[in-house]
Amino acid sequence: MVSPGESWWTAGASPRISSGSSTRRADTPRRPTRSPAILHREHRVGSSSGVSSRPGKRLRVLSHGFPTSSAGMGSSSGWNDSRILPNRRERRKETAVRQVDADTLDLRRFRPLPDLMANVASQHRTGAITAISREGSRRLIFVEGELRSARSDIEDEKLGSWLVSRGIIDENQKALTLFVDQSSADSPPLGHLLVVRGLLDEETLERELAELATTIIRRAAEAPDSTAEFLEGRAENDLDTLPGLTTLELILLAARSYPNVQHKRNRLGPMDQVAWPSMTLDTLLDELPLTPTEAFFLSRLDGTRRLEDLVSIGSIPEEQAVSVIYTLRTAGIISIGDAPAASLAPMPSIGHTTANSAQEFATVDESVLNDEEIAERERIRHLASEVTRMNHYRALGIPRGAKPGEVESAWQQTKKRFSPDRSRERHLRDMRHQLQLIFERANAAQEVLSNPATRYRYDKVLESLEQEKNEKSELAESSTKFSAAARSELVEANLKRADELIHDGEPYLALQLLEQACQLDPRPAELVKLARLQLRNPLWKDRALKTLRKALEVDPKFVDAWLELSEFWRRRNNPERQRKALERALAADPDHPKAKQMYRQLVGQRDLERLIRRARSRQP
Repeated sequence: MVSPGESWWTAGASPRISSGSSTRRADTPRRPTRSPAILHREHRVGSSSGVSSRPGKRLRVLSHGFPTSSAGMGSSSGWNDSRILPNRRERRKETAVRQVDADTLDLRRFRPLPDLMANVASQHRTGAITAISREGSRRLIFVEGELRSARSDIEDEKLGSWLVSRGIIDENQKALTLFVDQSSADSPPLGHLLVVRGLLDEETLERELAELATTIIRRAAEAPDSTAEFLEGRAENDLDTLPGLTTLELILLAARSYPNVQHKRNRLGPMDQVAWPSMTLDTLLDELPLTPTEAFFLSRLDGTRRLEDLVSIGSIPEEQAVSVIYTLRTAGIISIGDAPAASLAPMPSIGHTTANSAQEFATVDESVLNDEEIAERERIRHLASEVTRMNHYRALGIPRGAKPGEVESAWQQTKKRFSPDRSRERHLRDMRHQLQLIFERANAAQEVLSNPATRYRYDKVLESLEQEKNEKSELAESSTKFSAAARSELVEANLKRADELIHDGEPYLALQLLEQACQLDPRPAELVKLARLQLRNPLWKDRALKTLRKALEVDPKFVDAWLELSEFWRRRNNPERQRKALERALAADPDHPKAKQMYRQLVGQRDLERLIRRARSRQP
């Protein structure tokens, strides 16, 4: 039997029509010139699944598992509605039939959990995926395509039992909390109550919720008899319980865990198709927890390799290769098509910036290059990663005493060697970004050094920094032998000088001083300042991200670090991570005006108010 509020979207399950206490299958013979005879039932969406639809909205389900609207089922079909559902007209007076568009119809077909998760995410749907197996049901809550929480009605996958099994609380503490605090329907969640009662801290709760969610999703994907369905509608409690996990990471987990290799082959389609990355390579490497095998396959994608070529790479078994390609495709990390990648538009990704051209995701196969070409690639990589640390003389490759003519000559040589136009050459076609970075840094250097006035001022700054460096070196040596006060004095001197250099428009020199100061004394505010300088070098995004995370390790409640992290993800076009960072900022300070403004602009006033209420309820 199907309980009220549930729908059968699963393969092999036929909807039933209830009339009083009797129930019959919707199995009607096919008419010669018509589509299958269609029997309907109407029900309210989501009452038992925890997902609520708008009041008065009902969903009509076809016997073959597809939803429909009243269009096409009226008199034009040649069927008398009253023969199919005697009370249909009466029910029509009470509520309108919900209209379902093509995308929703596609989502409501049965499909394996990883595929369904990917479709809900890519189409930015709001609702719940329910995965049903012999063990019980598991439910994944989505809001606008972002996975917010994972729940289960299986006893050992409920939070209380999970915490008991891991020795974090005992049965008495669990029972007492449930008995005393969850006696009413609107009681706060168990995890919140345990934190309020002092039985565990916020960090432990967050870690255990993440571990429990990954376990629920992995087991749901692994279950051989599991069927998955999506039911659209906003849940009453859809606040994010997974601040440290992203939807894409969880889709990757589900796809890796799914065991049906034959389905994976079918999803890939013909093996003579071409595969290419759907996202920029730096995004893939910086942000995703890829396995070594997945990274290996991505490194072999140049927009020309066919699936059959990828499957036969190296000594990887064919089934494993198929599984890896399926995982990458399901997560939207790679796209597959019949034409070369250069002539195809990349497939939309989940929460990330897609590549805008073939060149952005193209890679060069170094096995076909000669030694000179490989050496030049390495030289360009090294220079691009270090340009932010260089002073103007090093950026042009000239000595401090170089004459004006030597400055101009060095600039012309640099333009020729590192012009972005060289990315047309076969061994540099994936290095336009690095060439652009070196070119722009050298241009900034020649603008200062080619003008006698600005060069004189710059030389004075360098001289004073060298003198300070020698003095600080002596102070650092004495600080290790005598007192922490001397060490603190060194840090303060570096920070003060760095601020002066930033004010004077010398960020490259300021960055070096800030790095030294933060190594000696990592302070959250200075680490955030350092991250902002590091972000001036696009190739240092990963360094800046590590610096921001370091600031949050030092002080997890440092709001400015969370706000800067939110901005980092906004620039990376990752709204999910942006939202999570803002929620952490507001959890630390629910009244922070900038955090409230940024969160309101991202998700709206209603969600902001709900989040602030939850944050304030957790404060002592």
